[in-house]
Amino acid sequence: MTAKYVIGVDGGTESIRAGVFDLAGTPLSFASQPYPTNFPKPGWAEQNPADWWAGLGAAVREAVASAGVQTTDVAAICVDTTCCTVVALDAAGAALRPALLWMDMRSAPQAAKVAACGDEALAVNSAGAGPVSAEWMVPKALWLKENEPEVFERAAVICEYQDFVNFHLTGRWCASVNNASVRWHYSTQRPGGWPTSMLQTLGLEALQHKWPQEVLPLGAVVGLGVIRPGQLALLTGSSHLHLGVTDKVFHGKGIWGVYPDAILPGVHMVEGGQTSTGSAVAWYRQLVGEADYAALNEEAAAVPPGCEGVVCLDHFQGNRTPHTDALSRGAITGLTLKHGRGHVFRSLIESICFGTEQIFETMRAAGFTPDSVTIAGGATRSELWLQIHADVSNVPFILTKVADAPALGCAILAAVAAGLFPDVPAACAAMVHQDRVVQPDPQRHAEYRRHFQAYTALYPALKPGFHAAASQQQQQQDAAAPPAAAANGSQQGAGGAAEELHSIVSPSILSADFANLARDVDRVVKAGAEWVHVDIFDGVFVPNLTIGPPVVKSLHKAVPDAFLDCHLCTVHPENYVADLAAAGASQFTFHIEAPGIDFDCSKAAALAQAARDRGMLAGIALTPDSQPEAVFPLCEAGAVDTVLLLAVRAGFGGQKFGPAVLPKVSALRARFPRINIIVDGGITLEASLSASGGSFCAANAALVAEAGANALVAGTTVFAGKEPPEVAVPGLVNLIAGARAAWPKAP
Repeated sequence: MTAKYVIGVDGGTESIRAGVFDLAGTPLSFASQPYPTNFPKPGWAEQNPADWWAGLGAAVREAVASAGVQTTDVAAICVDTTCCTVVALDAAGAALRPALLWMDMRSAPQAAKVAACGDEALAVNSAGAGPVSAEWMVPKALWLKENEPEVFERAAVICEYQDFVNFHLTGRWCASVNNASVRWHYSTQRPGGWPTSMLQTLGLEALQHKWPQEVLPLGAVVGLGVIRPGQLALLTGSSHLHLGVTDKVFHGKGIWGVYPDAILPGVHMVEGGQTSTGSAVAWYRQLVGEADYAALNEEAAAVPPGCEGVVCLDHFQGNRTPHTDALSRGAITGLTLKHGRGHVFRSLIESICFGTEQIFETMRAAGFTPDSVTIAGGATRSELWLQIHADVSNVPFILTKVADAPALGCAILAAVAAGLFPDVPAACAAMVHQDRVVQPDPQRHAEYRRHFQAYTALYPALKPGFHAAASQQQQQQDAAAPPAAAANGSQQGAGGAAEELHSIVSPSILSADFANLARDVDRVVKAGAEWVHVDIFDGVFVPNLTIGPPVVKSLHKAVPDAFLDCHLCTVHPENYVADLAAAGASQFTFHIEAPGIDFDCSKAAALAQAARDRGMLAGIALTPDSQPEAVFPLCEAGAVDTVLLLAVRAGFGGQKFGPAVLPKVSALRARFPRINIIVDGGITLEASLSASGGSFCAANAALVAEAGANALVAGTTVFAGKEPPEVAVPGLVNLIAGARAAWPKAP
């Protein structure tokens, strides 16, 4: 073969870049073509796939012309792209809508549903503990199915930027084992590879048939020459990507992977990532008037480590690892009138380096310790940034002679594919060359440890505020959107206007036949109950002991359509979040009075968010002795979906309705017209005295509805009353629906 050259192409976030290389790994020329990113809403990011294809052709033609080589002397071309940027295509490969960019976080609710499904494929997400990132393939595809079903149905193929380019270059639908392993829950150690059972649980069976069925052993990461266990590649650009090489398969909290055979057969990968790194630095540069990077670096270098108290959080587009939180945001704290732009610029860089170190710490805790970091990309152009990285992590940072590692990696794969080298390790040995090593300063490392602690404290302190703000923003968007029917009651809550909240009956299984719970639950669901109330008592908070997560799991398995409205009368409800989510609970309601909460709204908000993060609705409950004002801060922050007011003493069924609950309902509804309010206890279909004591009403269900409740819990009336469930449940629904006309309109 007379060919002497290969072309490597890197499809990045802001542009697509092509490089022409000889077989010694020397770049002869580079060319790039930019393309725009659109941000339709906060946290959303989209690109037009046609821009990628046009940019690819223009960049390759320019690079070949600049290199002065003949196209007949080019042996092969290889392309890598951002991951996971999802595209929905017709059979001809044309996009049906703009692509959901990797940094698009709109699918956070769907990611929580994926994390809650409990499938074995979730082992790569913090050893099965989750959460799952909104960046990944399945949450994005689930968002398409739920929000744009016509696009999902029309799509012949749902794949990534990488697969789109490969198809248009070759006419062949195929997926990269690297992308499929790290973002699609594919595994070479699972028969067939695909996460079939997980897709079935999520109702996404069709997605497996829309994916490219051929999975090929390709991956840009090998272009760094990082193929020995213990080495780690750090790819920097708009984001940071940390790819560690290991010969062992393990899983751990706060990391992604290990992905078997994701690099080479027998060579596995553990992953971490930071969503906004170079993009945050570029944002700041624009903010201060397109300042020169050299000037900013010089000003930052004059600032001491720790930036004299300025501490940043680098979560401008959410956090990828170790928290995997799409709703987290960036922050700059500790500012005084003494601080200048050099302080802020250095603090941004330090925060990124601290974020990397936090990922390394998480990897070490799981059993992987990087002994060297080979770094490539934009951060290598800043000596200050490189040195801070090395000092913070106390690890040598290796630079290769070709800093554009993704393009070089593609060139290596192209050379192997063309038969110019026998395998990837041989091509790496010939084409990858070390330039220099940035050694850490142990004294600086010790100094940075103090500042690192300040950085790690920021996220848990700010998380409740981030999530409350996101919830309020969602409420505003939902209120402005046209009304839409919600399936099985699961989307009711703070979203719709008061008149759009519908009547919900949640039969309490306290009065059901415990020897035939699944049968009774199935009966009331078929009778029209949208929710099924599952009381979980620990024998301490109330003097009764009932069922726990294993029974919830069995009920979910037996009656998968049941919306399991779990009410925890427990001392430490926080101990049950993960187990109930994994068991299939739909709503997690806990008491503001619980000793583990003790009327602390910040603790309650954090627990509610933990429930939401795992795909459940969040509810807060009040005993008859508590006043509704105790939960006003939670409702104002949008931290809960439901407020449950007990009209009886918690613990036992068959008690008489306490009308003192009615003014509490009215106070909550007047202040919060867009939240579920549920009354629990003593609900009957028989005549009862009104709150004023002067007249009778058809049923107390109508009383609570007139007061403003849109939902109620009824046990004895449904399971042990005079009427069977097929009569009692519709009767209760009709009563509260009829009484709803008395509600005041939402402001």
